[in-house]
Amino acid sequence: MSPNLFDLHNKVALITGGASGMGKATAFQLANAGAKVVISDFNLTALESLHKEFTAHQFQFATLKCDASLKSDLKKLHQFTRNTFGTVDILVTCAGIAIEGSLTDITEADLHKTFALNVESALWLTQMVIPEMQQQQNGALIYLASLSSVRGNKKLGLYGMSKATLAQMARNIAVEYGPDNIRANAISPGVIETHFAAPIAANETAAKKRKALTPLRRFGKPDEVAGMVLLLASKAGGFITGQNLIIDGGTTISDGN
Repeated sequence: MSPNLFDLHNKVALITGGASGMGKATAFQLANAGAKVVISDFNLTALESLHKEFTAHQFQFATLKCDASLKSDLKKLHQFTRNTFGTVDILVTCAGIAIEGSLTDITEADLHKTFALNVESALWLTQMVIPEMQQQQNGALIYLASLSSVRGNKKLGLYGMSKATLAQMARNIAVEYGPDNIRANAISPGVIETHFAAPIAANETAAKKRKALTPLRRFGKPDEVAGMVLLLASKAGGFITGQNLIIDGGTTISDGN
């Protein structure tokens, strides 16, 4: 039996959208478990703040500003990670965008912007790290999807479509590269207490309604999502692959009464 199923020493993790919210919580938990972590984000101010905090914890980490919607930036990020810590063992894609509106009003620009950041960034990075994961016969790919990937939504249809694509990508990668001991999973959070969820959390009526439809009667916390990432990235989740794991306090299983 393994002494610590969650130990990530000697592992290298690459995280996009990691300077705040669930991405930051994930970066903290992976680094705290011993991983060498590269954290990228488009928000330089948030990255600088994270750098100070992580340095105080004496984590092994590095940060890089990156526009994940640009393939050229992703190539630089991948090479930066290799140059700094070596080959990637764990990829976590948290970068994303949500453009509100009916699907019948979505513009071509909206479509391209959403899929470039939410889907293409994950796909391009996956293509970059798969060969080295095949070579070492080990790897974990974790895509941050959304509860919108399994439900309809009047305002976030395009976002939901993109996140459902990530869940399907996890299934495809899991089947194709499982023989190389590479695992791929998606995580679909419900309402989590982050800046992203502020429009719901800050709206007293909307928050009360949503909590009433959630068996745990509260919103989730970033660490509760990060804990699932840690599970999937470690030996503890070694037999989990191709799944879209829902973290929603029971919202999707509630009958609404």
